[in-house]
Amino acid sequence: MDIKTEKKYLTRNIYLIIFFITIYFSSIMGVFAQGDLLIFPKRIELEGRKRVEQIILANTGKDTAIYNISFKQYRMTETGDFVTITEPDLGQHFATPFLRVYPRRVNLAPGESQTVKVQKFNTDKMEDGEYRSHLYFRAERNNKPLGQDNEEKASNTISVKLEAVYGISIATIIRKGTSNTEISVSEPTYNNDGVSNHFLNFNINRTGNMSSYGDITVNYISLENKIYEVGKVKGLAVYTPGNVRKVKMQLQKPENINFNSGKFKVVYTENESNTIIAEAELQL
Repeated sequence: MDIKTEKKYLTRNIYLIIFFITIYFSSIMGVFAQGDLLIFPKRIELEGRKRVEQIILANTGKDTAIYNISFKQYRMTETGDFVTITEPDLGQHFATPFLRVYPRRVNLAPGESQTVKVQKFNTDKMEDGEYRSHLYFRAERNNKPLGQDNEEKASNTISVKLEAVYGISIATIIRKGTSNTEISVSEPTYNNDGVSNHFLNFNINRTGNMSSYGDITVNYISLENKIYEVGKVKGLAVYTPGNVRKVKMQLQKPENINFNSGKFKVVYTENESNTIIAEAELQL
C-alpha cells in the first residue's frame, strides 16, 4: 500500500470512528436519520470565519444506495410545516447563491460512510442578515430490484410495483452581521380530551433579522412547589421571515397528579444548552 492510499484509508477510518461516536452520543449531538440514511450534523450554520462544514453520511441498510444532493427552498408555516417555493418571500434570503457542495452524488455500500463538504463563497457581496436554503439528499430508485431480473410476466396480466423514493433535507444557514432577533413565548393554554390526553398550546414569537432554533421544556409546578418535567421537544425553529410558530405539545401527566392547580412553565432554550431564550407561565 503506497503512502497516498494509506493516508486515504486512514482518513476514511477516522471519519467512520467519528461518525459512530456521534451515533452513540446522538441524544446530545443530534443525528438525523430517515430510511437507511444517517446524517450528521442535522443542521448547518456558517457564520463569521467558518467557511466549510463537513457532513457525514452513512448507509445503515443492506443494499447499496445512491443519493443525489441538491438544494431546496422552503417557507415555514406557522404550524412548522414546509412549503416548497422558488422565489423568496419578503424578508427571506436564499443561501444557494453563496454555497457549493461536493460531491453532488454519493454511492454508499452497506455499512459505508462518506463525507460531503459544504462551502460558502462570495460572502463579501452579501448584505447583513440570514440566508437559508435546505440541503436535500434524495435516494435514487433502483429500477431492477434483486430477484426480478429474470421474472417472467404473464401476457394477460398487469403488474404494478410501488417503490418508496424518499429524501431528507437539512437547514443550511449563512449568517452575516449582528443579530437583533427577539423571542417571546405567549398565549399558553391547557386542554385535555376528557380521557387521558393532555395538551399545552402556545406561541413562539420572533422579531428581527435572524431565525430562532432551540429546545422546549414544559414543567408542571405543584402548589407544594414540586417540579415535574411533563413535555420536551428538541430542535424547534422559527425561520425568517416568519414571526410566529404555533406549538401544540402533548403532556405526560405524572401518576397521582391532576392538572387542576399549580402552574405550567414553558422554557425555550438554545439547542442542546441551558441558556434560556424565552419563557412563560400558565397559572391553573
